[in-house]
Formats: sequence, structure tokens, C-alpha cells
Amino acid sequence: MPSNREHLILGGGIIGCSIALELARRGESVTVVERHGEVGHGTTSASCAIVRCFYSTDTMTALAHEGASIWSAWREHLQPTQDEELARFLRCGMLFIQTTETSVVQETIARMQRHGVEVQWLDATQLRARFPYLDVASQFPVRSPDADDFFEPTGRQIAGAVHELKAGYVISPALATRNIRDAAARAGARFHLGDEVLAIEGSTGLGDTGVANGLVSDRFRLRMQSGKTLHGDVLVNAAGPHSSLVNRMAAVDLGIETRPLRREVHALSNPAHERPGVAPVPIVADIDSGLYFQPEAGGIDLLLGSLDPQGDVMEWLEDPDENDVQSSVACHERHLLRLMKRFPEVQFERKRGLGSMYDVTTLDWNPVLDRTDRPGYYVAIGTSGSSFKTAPVIGKLMTELITQVEAGHDHDQHPLQMRLEQTGIEIDLGFFSRLRGAHNSSNTVLG
Repeated sequence: MPSNREHLILGGGIIGCSIALELARRGESVTVVERHGEVGHGTTSASCAIVRCFYSTDTMTALAHEGASIWSAWREHLQPTQDEELARFLRCGMLFIQTTETSVVQETIARMQRHGVEVQWLDATQLRARFPYLDVASQFPVRSPDADDFFEPTGRQIAGAVHELKAGYVISPALATRNIRDAAARAGARFHLGDEVLAIEGSTGLGDTGVANGLVSDRFRLRMQSGKTLHGDVLVNAAGPHSSLVNRMAAVDLGIETRPLRREVHALSNPAHERPGVAPVPIVADIDSGLYFQPEAGGIDLLLGSLDPQGDVMEWLEDPDENDVQSSVACHERHLLRLMKRFPEVQFERKRGLGSMYDVTTLDWNPVLDRTDRPGYYVAIGTSGSSFKTAPVIGKLMTELITQVEAGHDHDQHPLQMRLEQTGIEIDLGFFSRLRGAHNSSNTVLG
């Protein structure tokens, strides 16, 4: 049965909209609050929207596999109108290029196979035969283009690559978010757009009914830039790179830190597009070279970004509103020169790209999906950069968490267990707790 609670979600990216959809489908009253004039116009719009299951832990592998199952049945998930334009999940495969075939790599492959993910190991010879445009020389340790020996060969080959056959990317992330918004609206969710939260006020003395003495709940009051005040019993922080600022506004100290990290993604022409007799360019996480690239616009272009190799400076921001959306010449040249060593046919082009942000859990780069010490205040943070693929699942997890905790369950002492609908795998939601220790992780966007 639906409760009488009013749920407010701060953030109209793909995470916030997914939570709204699942709450609304349970009959709950929910409003998404977004400062942009449309959903999906923040960092979600800059996402590379990669869907892959290569992770360092069982839980994240299971979560990603469940997400991939939903993306592959996107129409069924949304139940859209007949003429609605839908985002598309294009399965081009993904390579994870490895300097050495370590036991960790072997364990990752075994983990993925246990979860039903189609994956194989390609050694350097097999990789070259399948994708002849990729050079198999090792570039590790990753060097700066400014280094005197940058163009000197290492004399070694990579060991090979993990090949996740059904990985892919979503076209387009902004459209996918609008799809979720439309589905949520059909289920009864409301959207308060183009208005910024100035203050989070309220008391915690009203209980869970949402009404006290005939008045609207005063558990949370959002003072808006427009002059309006929004009232709610439950407040969910899904604000992406602004999540730490929202926590401070709510006077909530999680004990686990999220920070905005500026990222640059660059676009360039794909020299192997539609080449007869050659496998199309897949998504490539080149761990050996410290970069990733993927097809874009149906493969006409490539998108290029960094995997934060040792020695590169990470650009943490104190204020996400100070992010420079323009890409830099220095970063463009650094990424492109590294790519040209792996993909020699790439040409040096004029700069095309943008600067966006991740919302990073500095402890281990895994999301925080949890209640907090403030009653009624929940977080779905540390998600941007790697959680686009799992957003539909996070919506379901957060809805179950909110429902159970608001009904009195002590999630801190007895973490919820949840069986995933598509794959049937049971996961421990305590994995995402704000109280956790650091999980095994690459401490990069790869997780």
C-alpha cells in the first residue's frame, strides 16, 4: 500500500529520475527538483553512457549485469506511448587492454562468467587479428607527451585484453533520461524544473504521515530561488557533483566523502569507420595506456577520455559551479598523442570536446546508496562517471531502501538484501552503506 509521504528528489539526472519512476510506480507522491529547465541537462548529458560489467567486486558486477538486462529491454522497462522516441542501446563490445595477464584479471573474467556475462580473453596476437587497426605495443608505464622518451618504444607487447562481447553504449543519455521522466510522469511523478534550492530547513518531529494538525509536513522545507517553498517527508540527495554541497545544506555529515572531479572528453574522427572486412571499433578501456575511447554517432566519431594514469594531475573542484565546460588544448593534445600510439591511423585534429564532472566517492569510487542520521534524508551519490549503466537498478534499490527504512527497518544494523528482478541475483545493500570500509577497487572510473 502507498504511504501518505511526500518524497522530494534533488537532482533531475538519470539517477534522480530513475528513483522517481520506481517510487511513483509504487503509488508514492514524488517530486523531482532540478535547477536546469529540463531533466538530464546536467552531467548526465555529458555521460559517455557506457554499459559494461567489468568490475572489481561481485556486487558491482551483478548490479551492472542487471542494468544491462534492463537497457536491452528498454521498451519493456518504460512501457512508453506508441510514438515515443526511445534511446537505443548499441552493443558494440568492449576491450579492457591489459599490460599483464595477472591473477586479478583472471578472477575478473571468472566473476563475470559466474554472473552470466559473455566475456573472453584475447592475447595480443588474437587482438591484433580481430582488430588490426590497434597496435599491441605496451605503453606502460604511462608517460607524459612532455617526457623525453615519450616516442621511444618500450620493446614490449601488451598481454592482451578482456573482451566483453555484449557491452555497449546508449544513444543518447539525455534522451534516455527524458524517457524515464515521461514514464515517471505517466505513473504520477511531478517535476519542479528551472528552480534552484537556496536552503533546506525543517524539523523531524512529525513522524511518517506527512500531515500534522491538518498542515503539510514540515520535516523538510526547501526554500527555492523562485520564492516558493516545497514541503516533504522524505528528501533524496541525487544531486551528482553537487551532492556534497547539498549534504552541507541539510546539515548532514556522512562520514564518507564525495567530491566533484573535472573531466574532459574529446571527439575526433574514426579512421576505421565502415571499413569492409574489419570489425568495427569497440569501446576500449586501455589500462596499459591510461585512456579510453569509444565509437560515437554510430561510429563516425570517437570519444576519448582519461583513466587517470599515475602522474596525471586530477582536477578536483571545491565548487562544481566553477567548472569550465570548455576543453583545454593541453589535455586534448595529451590524450590524442597517447591514442595515436595505440591507434596509429588516428589523425591529429582540431580540438573538439567539453569539460564535465564526476561525483566521486573518494574512498573507493563506488556509489553511496543509503539512509543518513537525519530521519527521512537519503543519498544516492558518488554515482556520476560510472553509474549511468546501473541507474535503472539504483532506482529500484533506493525505492526499496526508503520504503523499508521509513517503515522502521534498521538498515544500519541489519542491511537489506534484495533479489534483482532480471537476473535473480541477491545483493547486500550494505555494500553501498555510508558506514562501510573501502571496497576492493581500481580507484578509477572502472571501479
